[in-house]
Amino acid sequence: MTEQAPVQARLLALTSRPLNRRTVLRLGAGAVGSLAAGALLSACGGEPETPRDSAPTSTSAPGTQVSPTAGMAATPASSPATGEPAHGGELIYALSSDPPNLDPHISTGTAARCVKLQLYNGLLRYGVDGELLPDLAAEWEISDDGLQYTVVLREGVTFHDGTPVTAEDVKVSIERIQDEATGATRKVEMSTISEITVEDEQTIVFRLAQPHAALLEYFAHPETAILSKKFLESGGDPNTTAVGTGPFKLISREPGVRIEVERNQSYHHEGRPYLDRIVFIPYQDENTRVSAVKGGDAHIADYVPWKDMQSIESDPSLQLATGENSAFMCVQYNVRVKPFDDPKVRVALSYAYDRKAIIDAAFFGRAVEITGGVIPPQSWAYNKELEGTYTYDPDKAKQLLAEAGYANGFSVTLMSTSQYGMHQSTAQVVQNNLQAIGIDCKLELYDWQTVVQKHTKGEYQFRIHGLAPEVLDPDFLTNFFATGSPHSKSTGFSDEEIDRLLQEGRATQGQEQRKDIYKRLEQRILELAPWTFLVYRQDGEALRKEVQGYQHLPGALGFFSGIMLQETWLQK
Repeated sequence: MTEQAPVQARLLALTSRPLNRRTVLRLGAGAVGSLAAGALLSACGGEPETPRDSAPTSTSAPGTQVSPTAGMAATPASSPATGEPAHGGELIYALSSDPPNLDPHISTGTAARCVKLQLYNGLLRYGVDGELLPDLAAEWEISDDGLQYTVVLREGVTFHDGTPVTAEDVKVSIERIQDEATGATRKVEMSTISEITVEDEQTIVFRLAQPHAALLEYFAHPETAILSKKFLESGGDPNTTAVGTGPFKLISREPGVRIEVERNQSYHHEGRPYLDRIVFIPYQDENTRVSAVKGGDAHIADYVPWKDMQSIESDPSLQLATGENSAFMCVQYNVRVKPFDDPKVRVALSYAYDRKAIIDAAFFGRAVEITGGVIPPQSWAYNKELEGTYTYDPDKAKQLLAEAGYANGFSVTLMSTSQYGMHQSTAQVVQNNLQAIGIDCKLELYDWQTVVQKHTKGEYQFRIHGLAPEVLDPDFLTNFFATGSPHSKSTGFSDEEIDRLLQEGRATQGQEQRKDIYKRLEQRILELAPWTFLVYRQDGEALRKEVQGYQHLPGALGFFSGIMLQETWLQK
């Protein structure tokens, strides 16, 4: 039976009774629309034409059962694809960094995630417009109190070694994320799950300690991918090898040299991927990486330097795939060390940074200032009233430093990386800004892997970082500021009021009530300034003209764009 057969069977049953909102959510509006047109069984690129209920969101009402359309998205409408997609071919991908590991539960940067997205799947996934779609899950039901999620898995899915995917694999994977020893990126988000019960091979029940308005979005996150229980219990090391369910299988890995993956012939999204093979080659020097695409040695390069974007856009043999407000640059303070243990100092420095200079020096005008909260303007939780909280005012910065007892400044070391030009240029502007107000600021530049290691261990005074919300729900702030989160462990920052507001925002279902909670939360963050937000930037990839079907996902989801490689094909 094909993966769409169960949907078609339920469509036939629907014809004999009225449709209500619960039924629409149960089947997905795409399936309901197919009763009339037969054309909405897969989500397409561009703006959705169906109502918002056409795809479930993290705020789907409790007590609803959701089984949205199961087909993979068609080639995005905004893609420059011409003609029918062609199977076959080998694509060379120039990565900005060699993945430190292959463990899908531990985030080590966008370059590493791009590789992992080829090897693994989660219960859900994001579509090209940010809608939530099923992946390993076929359908799910949320109890009326929001405390129980029952998930039914897609039938017939196997891992790369041929082992069937079962509810036991899901249970082991989520418990591994919850385990402190794993060091999983989404431990805090998954910790709200208090009990996991396997009902049968295809059905698993999650019991929550409290409602979690964004849980479904985290089930679509790459760092909650499903691993094989058999692989883990046999001693398999996901750091060095992979047995997943993804569109491609791992063939070989030479650290620092190349990673090769080949088409998974048994992939559960029929007809995908189109490519036979992808070879990932790390080019740590961004100029060499861009030259590889321009010269035809690579088909795609990530993290296009902003200085090169214009030339790529104007080159008829190339394409530039970009997204606005995809990530933000910030200063993170290690509050364990003086003087950053004092919020008065952190607030003072938040007035010292020239954000416009950063936009010009690091992003060649392709960025916007952040002077208020970090929730982006496209979010329903965005609060315009917070704009203007921190503007460039070096005199005020000096005044506040004097009030904090540092009229003569102090000596500090700023950590950044030379591997990414945007990090280095941002750091140089910040260094100059601090020196201008009497602070002796030394800049230390490392390769990216060293920065990741030092960040994890908290071995720095303060640093430049580039991050993305990574889920559309404002609950993304939990991963940044909740006590026990990876960033909290790195910076040492913890605040009871912030923790309380994060929990309240997660447990509340009404959007207007949540918006008020996140307004108060962002106000508290700005008052304590554990981080200073600088700019939201544009990001993108350079592609050869023959690369078709690829799309940079919108906003913060841009860092999940590696999922589009299963939609990518080469024009012959």
